[in-house]
Amino acid sequence: MPMPRLHPFVPLWFSTALLFAQEAAVAPAAPASPFPMGVPERIRDVGIAESQAMRLLRDLTGKVGHRLTGSDNFTKACQWAAGEFYAMGVPVVTLEKWAEWKLVWNRGAWVGRITNPVAMELYVATEAWSAGTNGPRVGLVVRAPTTVEAVTRKAVANKWLYYAKRPPKAVREACEKLGVLGWLHRAGDPDEKFPLRVRVFGDHTVAMRSIEQVPTVPVVAIRADQADELGKLLDTGVDVTGQFDIQNTFRDGPLPLYNVVAEIPGSELPEEVVIVCGHLDSWHQAQGTTDNGTGATSTLEAARILMAAGAKPKRTIRFCLWGGEEQGLLGSHAYVQRHRREMDKVSAVFNHDTGTNWAQSLGAPANMKAQLEPVFAPLGRLLTPPEASFDGEVFKLSVVKELAGRGGSDHASFLAVGVPGLNWGLTGRSNYGSHTWHTQWDTIDVAIEEYQRHTATVIAMAALGTANLDTMLDRTGVVAGGRPQSQSYGEAMFDAELEGMKFTALKADGRAAKMGVQVGDLLVKCNGEDLESLRDVFRVSRDTTGEELVFTLKRGDATVQATMKKADLRR
Repeated sequence: MPMPRLHPFVPLWFSTALLFAQEAAVAPAAPASPFPMGVPERIRDVGIAESQAMRLLRDLTGKVGHRLTGSDNFTKACQWAAGEFYAMGVPVVTLEKWAEWKLVWNRGAWVGRITNPVAMELYVATEAWSAGTNGPRVGLVVRAPTTVEAVTRKAVANKWLYYAKRPPKAVREACEKLGVLGWLHRAGDPDEKFPLRVRVFGDHTVAMRSIEQVPTVPVVAIRADQADELGKLLDTGVDVTGQFDIQNTFRDGPLPLYNVVAEIPGSELPEEVVIVCGHLDSWHQAQGTTDNGTGATSTLEAARILMAAGAKPKRTIRFCLWGGEEQGLLGSHAYVQRHRREMDKVSAVFNHDTGTNWAQSLGAPANMKAQLEPVFAPLGRLLTPPEASFDGEVFKLSVVKELAGRGGSDHASFLAVGVPGLNWGLTGRSNYGSHTWHTQWDTIDVAIEEYQRHTATVIAMAALGTANLDTMLDRTGVVAGGRPQSQSYGEAMFDAELEGMKFTALKADGRAAKMGVQVGDLLVKCNGEDLESLRDVFRVSRDTTGEELVFTLKRGDATVQATMKKADLRR
């Protein structure tokens, strides 16, 4: 439109104002808020001032405790979570079965001590799905033989066999045939900063066996400092007596395994869905507070906040608590497969894992980031950082090139089929990776209440805002495909691509390339131990001393060796 002619006597201020009005008329409109008036403030009030986040976390870790997939405690946790959703008034609550295992495995108390020649109370732990002692067992502790030839009835029968480096499989089998009390070993994974750290995992495929095929010989990890003291005692040549009571039990199943699924149905587009999730299962050594009680209860709390705030989302908001994450994203993967025809209707998946630090950022491809900006815009004016010393934005959206279908938590199950799976960027004073992750210290005292309140409130805002957008999230930059969890870890560790144990591509100047690995090489051993899967690499690293790993690779008809520093593996 041409500018109107102005009368020569019109004052200059009027002319300038008219020009500004013209510019304002053609400026692009700001994205409309996806929130009804007053709702963000109500979410803030319910989430911060009326928070139930820590009450939920205390109940989960205290009343249920550790939640190993395939244990009675995991079943109890599913029932507890479903009851909480019901109590909040969430309209739809379901226990959705994703698998059935033959056996139930439960741990009870773990007690270990040296009774002679000194009294020493030990911190002990065992892998999941390993044998118990069936009552206290007392006997001499001796060093384990290292060769089959050294295995005799006199040397091993009715004794506890101690090792710092696990004997070869043939030696272990020979010892067990002669009736050992059990194996004792130095717990793996201490480091300079956390020398008392213990991490134990386990092989869930044991739960698919018949009850006649389960392990019967206990394998007991002793905290590294105490194991070293035990080793010194054994070196003196005096008789050493140990007493161990490992209350692990198997029970015939079958045992159904569930995801807990609850939803607030959409008012306009109920077939389109925003998923809020975290995994409910944990490992069995401690209470599973930061892995992943914090994420499971922030999911529950986000549902409570939205119900209490009277939220009426346009799209369905579905709250999912997964099982089997620690064994390889089993529950979320099964969900995606079962609902595969519905995946094109899932707008976003917001996953909370990796600890008690607070949700401060999110990365998304450019088009998706633009859509999400009005969703997170209220946070800047409604919330302050829960850490007083934090100097930065209370929440930051950043652009990433792509969201790829690899990763170590349940959002990766959705990314693998091209659904936007988003994992929160957490910040704060908690040391998750070194201190609490899968350790004996993952207990309720490490949770940070103000962080939990804040994160649950952010998640509730994200879920409602995304559910109310005019369109589903743009999937440009979401790359489908993916690998199993251990495969992803292995590829990141080596800076390479693998098919099973075979190297298929190497990153230039990556760790595998620097080690001398070649495309086509097959991983067969680590520190002399046979490798059946990439998970064994992490086990050997954890359970052996020294700062280096020595890999044996098969290259055609030849075998070659390559070394890696353990510090590189952990990065």
